[in-house]
Amino acid sequence: MDGTLIMANFPALTPSSMEFTAPEFPVKANTALSGVVSRRIFGNRSSRAVLNMNFDNLADDVAVEFLNAWKDARGQLDTLTVPSIVFDGADAALIAFIADGGDDLAWHFAEPPQLQRVKPGISSVSTVLEATRDF
Repeated sequence: MDGTLIMANFPALTPSSMEFTAPEFPVKANTALSGVVSRRIFGNRSSRAVLNMNFDNLADDVAVEFLNAWKDARGQLDTLTVPSIVFDGADAALIAFIADGGDDLAWHFAEPPQLQRVKPGISSVSTVLEATRDF
């Protein structure tokens, strides 16, 4: 398999809960011996937004969609297409901001999806996505 990036599809489900961390700017802070803090920015665009999501009480055949997306994305390597249903219930301006990671960023898995068995045939999934600048 070559190193060509592909796009994998994230499951089209609305999470039970979601936590978004806005992207960071490349800023370094230095503190002088006098206590004065100086900051320097090393670029004009942000990167590395984080999206933590929990999907509660899914049928196992739905929960496996997260494992298939992880496999299709080759883990953390390839870009994810995150469908708009993931952001259902949020205001349009917030959806527009989060959908591209806050600054025209590309979503990737930050870590493998985690499944928790609730009862036979029912599982909950937690997953963390990271939006980065890939170009």
